[in-house]
Amino acid sequence: MDVVKAQQMAGRAVEKVIVHPLVLLSIVDNYNRVARDTRKRVIGVLLGSSAKGTVDVTNSYAVMFLILWRLIY
Repeated sequence: MDVVKAQQMAGRAVEKVIVHPLVLLSIVDNYNRVARDTRKRVIGVLLGSSAKGTVDVTNSYAVMFLILWRLIY
């Protein structure tokens, strides 16, 4: 369950989100290594904590994946 949904169920709204600089650097670095100048997708996970209406994102990591099929509408 994601943090926002958990806090909404608890009756507390997210008032503030803090993303640490290393998290942003990690995301940009992964994108530049994997998908720069392509149409590839990059997927990752954000890690952190939540307390008193503040979400604090302290770390992130890339998730490797493979698209086995594409649905075309």
